[in-house]
Amino acid sequence: MPTTANTDNDTGAGADGGAGAGAAAGTVAHAGADGGDTSAGDASAGGASGGRPDRFATAAGRLLRSPAAAARYARLRARATSTPRPHDVPFGAGAGVDPDRVLVVGAGPAVGWGVSSHELALPGRVSRRLARRTGRGSHVAALAEPTHRLPAIRAALDEVFLENWDVVVVTLGAADALTLRSPRSWGRELDALVVSLVARLRPCARVVVVSTPLTDALSTFGLHSSGAAERHAEVLRDVAAEACSAHARVTHLSLPPLPALPALPALPALPPPALPALPPLPQGTTRSEEAPPAVDDPTGRLYELWAEALSEHVAPLLHAQRARTDSPQRARSRPQPERARLDAITAAGLDQAEPTAALHDIADRAREAFSTDGAAFDLVLDDHQWAVVSTLGSAQAMPLGESFCVTTIRSEEPFVVADAWEEGLDLPRNDIRFYAGWPVHTADGTRIGALCVFDPRPRDVSGLQVERLREFALDIERELFRRAA
Repeated sequence: MPTTANTDNDTGAGADGGAGAGAAAGTVAHAGADGGDTSAGDASAGGASGGRPDRFATAAGRLLRSPAAAARYARLRARATSTPRPHDVPFGAGAGVDPDRVLVVGAGPAVGWGVSSHELALPGRVSRRLARRTGRGSHVAALAEPTHRLPAIRAALDEVFLENWDVVVVTLGAADALTLRSPRSWGRELDALVVSLVARLRPCARVVVVSTPLTDALSTFGLHSSGAAERHAEVLRDVAAEACSAHARVTHLSLPPLPALPALPALPALPPPALPALPPLPQGTTRSEEAPPAVDDPTGRLYELWAEALSEHVAPLLHAQRARTDSPQRARSRPQPERARLDAITAAGLDQAEPTAALHDIADRAREAFSTDGAAFDLVLDDHQWAVVSTLGSAQAMPLGESFCVTTIRSEEPFVVADAWEEGLDLPRNDIRFYAGWPVHTADGTRIGALCVFDPRPRDVSGLQVERLREFALDIERELFRRAA
């Protein structure tokens, strides 16, 4: 089971966490001093009388060890250039409606080292587990910072609009433990990052700071840690827990280490079975080698273990959020500013977006799935709707007075109309009578348009599978990401 640290005593978003981090840093000197590394730093870092660490000896020990630490970090950076990492769409989606939104940002696990797809890394695995735990949909995105450094993580977050996220997970990398960073300054950097996050999130949104076992973090690169680095990682973990405890909306999670697989009992030796002789091969051909047996995938097991621990930690936070009237989920379902939508469309280069074969394929599949005459992906601009792709004619504009999608983007929920001509509905009276749409978002959660299906005939919508609408809308979002990349 993972260990967690939590608190309910809020000292304010602007509280200085340096004192707490510094207090925990007092234990670091001892861990770094009696390190067990074979470098000369250990000898000079011995404790004072009574086993208490000498502050100057500890600092000297870190300095003497710094060439070896720098070399280890250089090996990490070099190995990172050849270690597989995902380059596909950086989010995973758990099936269901009313999705929770979680952003995983940082180094180490957030990057997805050792796997080729985000579906196999934290976004895909966490989103699926969260959906099973909550019974709702989920959207888990990754913002990777592969340099492993806290200032770089904060700089990456400074460019992100955060108000559409329910939980932000910050994963800490291996570099600071490898280079034996000063716990006091590292704690101040972490606290500054947490304070900045809390100030920019919705009032009820949560932050989770995640410490990763150093041995497992390095194993994804095929590297091993030293005894001194392992002990320093434990100290930085304690500093992180203490820094988080100063903020009511911030929790700390220590990911569990990967347990070793139990050894299989030895099987008694059996004589080889007598096999009939194989017929001779035609001249000029060779017999292909047998496929190698399946091997254990420790990296896959590692992400499975971490995803389970993270979803177990985050699901109760989401549940507690939704019980509040000021929850980020409620706020996210309100109409978003028109300026934000227009800026997002412009930034994505979609003002006069042209259809692509992939977008056409998504619209065709949606039309077939719902057995309708039409399906479309429409962008909602300032005074008109732009049909990026439509089975009834793409790259066309429509006045907003004739648009159903302008209503769809006003909330996070699907917009379904059984019969638009029904009395009392303030909807366009045109050739569309049945309509069902799901909002399409940019990466930061801004609603820019909708994936919709429609028909000139009304229909019974009691059994409509709106989850399928979300799947097609997510396909649109994936294709927009590929197009931007």
